[in-house]
Amino acid sequence: MRDKSGVLSAALSAGHWQRAAALAFLTDVHDDLDLLPQLVDLAMMPAWAAQARRAITNIPREQLIPRLEELLTARLDQFTDEDDDYFALWAEVLADAEAWTLLSQLVSAARTSPNLLLQDVAARVAESYGALITDAGERPARSPSIQCVP
Repeated sequence: MRDKSGVLSAALSAGHWQRAAALAFLTDVHDDLDLLPQLVDLAMMPAWAAQARRAITNIPREQLIPRLEELLTARLDQFTDEDDDYFALWAEVLADAEAWTLLSQLVSAARTSPNLLLQDVAARVAESYGALITDAGERPARSPSIQCVP
């Protein structure tokens, strides 16, 4: 018999209904840090982004933030070649996880990118989250969404 993480990992990589069922299950599970790389990958897919972000934010912050930092650090170099949608989805993951320091690092990296679209999105994210990303401040009453930024 396979372990829970193995079954969930296979479901996240499978077809539509298996992925949807696994994501729905993970929104109620708080201990599956092993699946974080797959969840982040799904959070980069607009069709799955919201469900994946909900599953990600159910991981306890003290475990989540260091692992998100590892994943972000490993992928930061890709942002000069990636499009602005990928950056915006990463920003949403970090904001939903209240990883303000990491979001600040992401914005800083995008501001120095030769990709003008990334620079533009970085400016909008910085404007939306203000002091939270410059000071790694406290959680706002309601986290704004960069999708609502003009």
